[in-house]
Amino acid sequence: MKKTALILLGGVLLAGCQTTNTETTDSSTTDTTSTVTSLTNNLLETNFPSLTCAEIKQTFVNYEAKMTSLESSSSLLTTAGISTATATEKMQTSYDTAKEIATPVMTAKGCTETL
Repeated sequence: MKKTALILLGGVLLAGCQTTNTETTDSSTTDTTSTVTSLTNNLLETNFPSLTCAEIKQTFVNYEAKMTSLESSSSLLTTAGISTATATEKMQTSYDTAKEIATPVMTAKGCTETL
């Protein structure tokens, strides 16, 4: 399942970096930035109370796979003019924020899974 998530994210990142010339265009940078923003927003907008314990855990597992994929795609991001460190920091901050929101929900639900 992690391989599938990595392949899908790689495809999304590649699609965001397509250019019409051999040089990177401003639109590809914007598309890749939008991809990172979309990933972080999706996590932060998750309605954790409506999810089961397993679904909450899976949400974080999927996001971690996307973060790993992003880190391994550093040359792709650099080509698009995006600092891997900046993208990774943004994703990690979103992860930490979502974890602060989800942890009490999981406690209230009596989940045995941990984040």
